[in-house]
Amino acid sequence: MIYNEDYQYDSCVSRGICSINPRTSSLQEILVLYLRLGAYYALKLYENNISDNSIKNIILNTISVLVSNPEFSETDFKMITTEFNKIIPNIIEKYETLCMENNTVPECLKSVLKFNKKMDIINSIQMGEKEFLKKVQQVPQEIRDLYKILFAVAKSLCTNILDLETYGVDSQEGYLTILELLNSLNTEKQDAEFYKTLLTNASIIDNKLMKLIRKNQEEQYGSQRITEVSYSTTPGKAVLVVGSNIRELEDILNAVENTDIDVYTHDEMMLAHTFPKFTQYENLRGQYGQGMENCLLDFATFPGPIILTRHSLYNIENLYRGLLYTTDFAYIKGVISIKNKDFSGVIEAAISAKGFKTGRQCESVMIGYSYNNSKDMILEELDKGNYSKVFIIGFNGYTLEQQAYFDKLIKQTPDDILIISLSYCTPKENVICLNACFDSFSIVEFVEGLNEKFDIPLVVFFPKCDRHSMSQMIFLSNKNNVSIFVGKCTPIILNPNLIDTLNKVFGINGLSSVKKDIDRICEGNGD
Repeated sequence: MIYNEDYQYDSCVSRGICSINPRTSSLQEILVLYLRLGAYYALKLYENNISDNSIKNIILNTISVLVSNPEFSETDFKMITTEFNKIIPNIIEKYETLCMENNTVPECLKSVLKFNKKMDIINSIQMGEKEFLKKVQQVPQEIRDLYKILFAVAKSLCTNILDLETYGVDSQEGYLTILELLNSLNTEKQDAEFYKTLLTNASIIDNKLMKLIRKNQEEQYGSQRITEVSYSTTPGKAVLVVGSNIRELEDILNAVENTDIDVYTHDEMMLAHTFPKFTQYENLRGQYGQGMENCLLDFATFPGPIILTRHSLYNIENLYRGLLYTTDFAYIKGVISIKNKDFSGVIEAAISAKGFKTGRQCESVMIGYSYNNSKDMILEELDKGNYSKVFIIGFNGYTLEQQAYFDKLIKQTPDDILIISLSYCTPKENVICLNACFDSFSIVEFVEGLNEKFDIPLVVFFPKCDRHSMSQMIFLSNKNNVSIFVGKCTPIILNPNLIDTLNKVFGINGLSSVKKDIDRICEGNGD
């Protein structure tokens, strides 16, 4: 595996878009106004046992695609706001009609948004700037950081809700949780303790959704197991599938089943190889590239069309132009939309592309695990009574800095601490190595399993952050005997200010030096 020197190939860092530019920030402020207003009235309708799918869809799609992204197009912004301008007046009218029928006084929410006035991009940016400045002047930094954390948790919930929909599962509880998060921005009671409770409860719901996804995945594709995944390429036409939704990978594999087009997975989609059903697809060749941290190079060197499944678009905006397709709700210029599972355009593009001329042989990797077998092995080791603590190390951050840190951590950790490493592996008596690949649910799965069986301190390390990490860290921070440490993540996801706020509000720690971190953990100061 190739490591990047302090994210030198990270798309966000290399392109200089790790901080959101003023234009995008201003437009996001407008989207947040729409989301707050939509959530308020959606909850008012729900109190009267009415659910409006139109506002639900626009809220979920806005959070999924546009909010918290480093870039999005003016076309996307106009499309979203046009929909909001149609839908919100309708649900306000529904609510006011209900109040009249029930002889109650409607509790309307004041907003600077004007639905009868057409607003162009310039006016939107100006209004967004005013809202941003008002927030900076009136809201303390810690609360503003908690707003960002709130949207990160909302995005995780949204991703899980939409993924569950592909299995035919509706999550009303998850959607209501998102509405409550958004509506909290309308309240005057905005202190750190308020948001701590709100976000902790939201993370609990989010964890339930992740368990439901895993249940449906295993029912449809079989229980996960250890498997060998090839990084080699073979001569022929090819398609690259990016993202995390393996249901969409299945759709693509079915579409190319009777063709000579090979399918390669990228980044989180590698997880699909751990499910037995995917071995039935002869077109599925293996994994390509080094992941999203290196997507600029991976995408540029792939000789065929690239399909961005839902929720993966945010990783590549403004980074690459070429044969890009997406199944997502919104799409940027240069990316072709796929509707109703029609992959005919992708197949034609793959046939027309040059494909791999000779192929290249690369070393394969073993990934995946059997949770029950791994859990039994861990419990058997802990039953010996030789350990005072357990370290659980999450996924590889693919930087030399992170690699050096965790190599040292494993070597310097005292022998009376059991290490369960889900990616970094150094042979040692007190180390159990499991290559959990991109299976973010595995971290929580192991922590909960051990926490239920043993009254032993657990220290969880998050070397790498993904869209679910913030929610998972908050969820685990509420567990007894569990301490959390987070590494240097891509700045667009987690910057130093947010780490400070996570530490102050939730007790989540940033990494320092190996010696300092081990000393504070062993002295009991890592809580």
